[in-house]
Amino acid sequence: MNVVGLFAGIGGLELGLERAGHRTALLCEIDSAANAVLRARFPSVRIHQDFRTLTKLPKGTDLVAAGFPCQDISQAGGTKGISGKNSGLVNEVFRILRQNDVPHVLIENVSFMLALDRGHVMRHITHELEKLGYRWAYRVLDSMAFGLPQRRQRLFLIASKMVEPFELLMSGNVEPQESVDWRGRACGFYWTEGVR
Repeated sequence: MNVVGLFAGIGGLELGLERAGHRTALLCEIDSAANAVLRARFPSVRIHQDFRTLTKLPKGTDLVAAGFPCQDISQAGGTKGISGKNSGLVNEVFRILRQNDVPHVLIENVSFMLALDRGHVMRHITHELEKLGYRWAYRVLDSMAFGLPQRRQRLFLIASKMVEPFELLMSGNVEPQESVDWRGRACGFYWTEGVR
């Protein structure tokens, strides 16, 4: 698939997608330090600095990946919710999707968005996606499940106009090959460990 990364940061989502065989067509990131990393990781990919000025996606874009800012919906942040000035930028994703016919969307963020304001953030996002004709499914993944000594839960939401997102998110589940005993070792994400 041809991927556009909004809120690309240092390209973690896009790097994983490239390793899975997809191609990054465009990256959007406003932070200059992050852009330096993006230029090193994706030297041939155009970087658009401010996605708020982006209107036209590259022809043939199959997937928009967006890890929008979490400051307003994170336990470590101010919990202002989806109307906060940072996390509210997710609405720009919906603007871009309205202006461009994109078959698939991947949204990644903190799992606390499920609980904050009794799920208002998640309802807002899924409602906007449904208005645009997408079916959606989400899954919370913990970095520990991938062999890392850190508990850090992230929510991944896949929306599609073409395939059943549930089948994508739940396919290929396997049991870990070996069990790692993390007892007695620090493994929490330092901002939120012990909060819940």
